[in-house]
Amino acid sequence: MREPLLKIDHLKKYFPLKGGLKKSDVFVRAVDDVTLDIYPGETLGLVGESGSGKTTLAKMILGLLAPTEGTITLDGLDIHDRARKKEIHRAVGAVFQDPASSLNPRSTVYRSLERPLELNGYNKSDARDIIYETAEKVNLGRELLDRFPYELSGGQQQRVSIARAIMLKPRLLVLDEPTSALDVSVQAQTLNELLDLQEKFGLTYLFITHNLSVVRYMSDRICVMYGGKLMEVGDTDQIYDRYLHPYTLSLLSSVPPLHPRQRDRKKYLLTGDMPSLIGDVQGCHFASRCPFARDRCREEEPPFLTLEDGRQIACHFAGELEFRKYDQRPPGRLP
Repeated sequence: MREPLLKIDHLKKYFPLKGGLKKSDVFVRAVDDVTLDIYPGETLGLVGESGSGKTTLAKMILGLLAPTEGTITLDGLDIHDRARKKEIHRAVGAVFQDPASSLNPRSTVYRSLERPLELNGYNKSDARDIIYETAEKVNLGRELLDRFPYELSGGQQQRVSIARAIMLKPRLLVLDEPTSALDVSVQAQTLNELLDLQEKFGLTYLFITHNLSVVRYMSDRICVMYGGKLMEVGDTDQIYDRYLHPYTLSLLSSVPPLHPRQRDRKKYLLTGDMPSLIGDVQGCHFASRCPFARDRCREEEPPFLTLEDGRQIACHFAGELEFRKYDQRPPGRLP
């Protein structure tokens, strides 16, 4: 068995609506008892609709938010250990959704890349060598280093963000919707560059996205999240070829089919809104929108189980539900 690089154990993040975090207070369960492992060299895709808790989880992994309960360890090192804060920040990097907003508009590209190296004790000469070397790795021409962010295209700005994230050679890179603000042609180029960098340097990715075609292209495993809970985790082929959770079915059903023969298939589209995460939520978080839900689902929270094939799922009736009539395995593939 491989040892995980990142280990998340019963992680919770509750945001109080008033007062503090006392039993009598009202709070939002943004992330609610998440247990997850990420292994060295893999790409774990994290998917789910807006409000499912993906970005909150990412912020806790990056050390930007402290958990309410639970632990996050990187090679056995607590992510929130203040005494080793600098070491942790070097080990975990991030690329965010909007590259322009993550770059200082008053600093040149070179200065934006130089600043984190200065903070980590590099002198001017060593910093220059690392910047030039990293710019070459991400196909960022040296002539662009003296420009300001507004003088670059979206794709070039994202290359700067990626260069800044990998300069200190992190063990884990959190990619939060890294291509959603880019044109389709630039998206493909950026994704291929990320895959090349991963192969060359053995990087580990947590890839957060709404785009299910992108997550299938990029990921070794996929984690499906809903209402602050994990619904299903498994290898990419497992998730697409034999999904077991009704919420996974709904996500895949939202993908437009590529082949004309599949355009008349019956679709399974969700109605209504995600349930409120304020206070206690009884039963399965997905029960209010699930057409397969039974009384047990509304009354009893399903345990997060590991099946014989290695996948993990939170559903009382995993493997018992009949999805065949929706003809959804997988999008774009002929029967």
